Amino acid sequence: MKVIVSLLMAAMVTAGCGKGYEEHLKTGMDLRRAQKWGEAKHALFAAAEKKATPEVYKELGNVFLLGEQNIAEAEGYYKKALALDAGYINAQFNMGVLSLKKYEFTLDDKGKGDEPLLDEANRWFKMVYDQNPNFSIGIEEMAKYHYYRHDYKQALETAQKAVAVDNRNANAYSVIGQIYFSGLKDYKQAFENFELARSLNNKDADIVYFLWATSEKLKKAQDSAQFKTRYEQMLKQEGLTTDQARERVKRLENQLKG
Repeated sequence: MKVIVSLLMAAMVTAGCGKGYEEHLKTGMDLRRAQKWGEAKHALFAAAEKKATPEVYKELGNVFLLGEQNIAEAEGYYKKALALDAGYINAQFNMGVLSLKKYEFTLDDKGKGDEPLLDEANRWFKMVYDQNPNFSIGIEEMAKYHYYRHDYKQALETAQKAVAVDNRNANAYSVIGQIYFSGLKDYKQAFENFELARSLNNKDADIVYFLWATSEKLKKAQDSAQFKTRYEQMLKQEGLTTDQARERVKRLENQLKG
């Protein structure tokens, strides 16, 4: 009897391990979209063991970049994808996005950053649009590039194209809001776009911060207080202690008033 049970268990394990590359990849992508980062990574590693492809490495890069904020690991996987296919447009684009994120980490209080990183982002984006001028995924990231170059007109036009492609793109509305807020100083338009972004994604703390900041500029005291409180709550939900959240809010409040 024990032998039969053992054989049945072995058969079940074998069946579970019988998933192919395509199934593991699809599972990993679905989990990544659902922001179940640990499970996504497990499924994608299983896919990579079955077959090393540009797509699976790109997906692993996305998990490390978006889920773990681990730029070094993400870059490593994007480079693995490009080593297999130097013209893989999605990996090229993600390298441009990654370069922008690196640039953002270097920004000082005056909005100045490491300019060569912007040049690197532009180089990757140029590869993408030379290959496909109608590449529509993440157009708002290209808008960020123009924004950091202080070409606000081009930044706004590019971000609006992203909304035209997908009018439920919360990130695109947030980028438009930032262009109006920091670049064009049109706080009414900024507030409207941040509100649209929040209606589509109410879990993004940055959007709530900008609603707080814009309310300050518009002298909306009640809105400002509500968004400030909500922002502090979201910081704690992201893992900051009460003291750390209060300290960050106080520092940002001083900057806004200054």
